[in-house]
Amino acid sequence: MIALALVLLLAVGGLFATYSVTVPTSVEALLKANVGEFLEHGFTVNSVKYQSSIEILDAFETNPSFVYGYRTNAQGAFEFRMTVGNFLHTNGSSIVKIADVKKSNVSIDPVSGQSYYLLFSENNATSLGTVTHTGEDTFTIVPATATGTDHLGTSIGAGQYVGDATPGAYTATVTIAISAS
Repeated sequence: MIALALVLLLAVGGLFATYSVTVPTSVEALLKANVGEFLEHGFTVNSVKYQSSIEILDAFETNPSFVYGYRTNAQGAFEFRMTVGNFLHTNGSSIVKIADVKKSNVSIDPVSGQSYYLLFSENNATSLGTVTHTGEDTFTIVPATATGTDHLGTSIGAGQYVGDATPGAYTATVTIAISAS
């Protein structure tokens, strides 16, 4: 019985024992992130924005139009410049000139003394972080259908317009570049 009492005393005594443990200092996790600068531009093709190219067929049947835009949060001043080349025949010498260039169905002029169009300009003194600036519009290139003056102010002669041009395939190139200003 004394042995049983001794065992119970030791077991119950362990319940009331105190332990002296040193509690360590706090730990911390640093969560870091970076919002990078970006500048995207391009054509909208099948509802997908900022595509680097687009091909428009039957450009003499209907004045070719395309949607072009950009988005950015980048610091700096940018100009979005478009140059429009004449339609060039596969023979390399016959052309069909461009009569007009439109933005949202309104004729626009090239930059004075230049052969390019200023589509958009962006001037951000600082990086915008998560704020995004965007621009988007529809542009239409109008092939010449008669003699007169082209979009750059030069004359359209016989054989340089749809209906009087050399038969065959023609291709015109529209280039949009970003210039840091």
